[in-house]
Amino acid sequence: MSNKTDCERKSSTKILDATLREGEQQAGVRFSSQEKIKILHLLEEFQIDCVEVGHPGISAEDEQICLEVARSARSTQILMHARANVEEIQAAKRANADWVGIWASVNHLATETKFVNRNKEYISQKIQVAIAEAKKLGLKVRFTIEDASRTVWDDIEWITEIALIAGAERISLADTVGILEPLTCDALVSRFVNSFCCELEMHLHNDFGLAVANALVAIDAGASVIDTSILGIGERTGITDLLQLAVILHQKRGENRFPLEQIPQLAHAIQLATGYQPDELRPVVGKNAFTHTSKYHVQAVERNPNSYEAYPPELVGRVRRIEQQRPPVDEHTVSLKNLLL
Repeated sequence: MSNKTDCERKSSTKILDATLREGEQQAGVRFSSQEKIKILHLLEEFQIDCVEVGHPGISAEDEQICLEVARSARSTQILMHARANVEEIQAAKRANADWVGIWASVNHLATETKFVNRNKEYISQKIQVAIAEAKKLGLKVRFTIEDASRTVWDDIEWITEIALIAGAERISLADTVGILEPLTCDALVSRFVNSFCCELEMHLHNDFGLAVANALVAIDAGASVIDTSILGIGERTGITDLLQLAVILHQKRGENRFPLEQIPQLAHAIQLATGYQPDELRPVVGKNAFTHTSKYHVQAVERNPNSYEAYPPELVGRVRRIEQQRPPVDEHTVSLKNLLL
């Protein structure tokens, strides 16, 4: 292991957007190649460093879609998902990937449910062979420890050493079921960056609504890469929302790399492709994000918008809305309606 003081770490954390792969794990979502290409180009215009476009090893159709998308890339690096399986690594190469994201889980849940009747030596061998194949094919490797947030440190340390020695350029710690909170996320990231001299990527699920908060903590603790998706779409409750994170980085960290005025285009593209409509209260893109109704608030906003806005709607391509408050509800009318139902 190498101490953090031996490493040179970039000050600006990279963003890897996984909309095109993680997003397809949201119920009912399946992107066509043309939809993926359109979203890829919007992400490139949004200055995203790397885009994860899919899992080509799943089927011949998925490999063809990944190939078409990768060939259309103009500026960003392209990453493709793969299990620790030689055939899936080869599929990523055929599909024109720059990076392959190889993943495996090593905790007790994995040996009980995924690698049934297999020991750690078997898992280690699979990982080493897969990474060796990727390096032979000229691919860069991100190795993901699935369910890292429920994996004991000794196993994280052990499997990280194996992956780095085999040739992985980056390690990803996946909070697969979204159980991290800011304190535990900070502790995990800090321990990792003080133990290993390599890039650390964080894949943070949103099961407790903490993915964005955890992403900020991970950045402050030294993570090199954060995974996101547009509107946070993904398995179950999704992952870190790219749009929210980009606004926070601009407003709270002084980062000016993202053209935030393009946010409505990104959100609209996902709504068209998936049918997913974010609720009215959602930060940044929700209908009510810049809506004022209280007479007292409206008067203050008309004098100075800063009185009731954290940032101007124009920053993210939105406009301010003033709506009249609804009249008080007649309780007698409500009771009568309930009786008639």
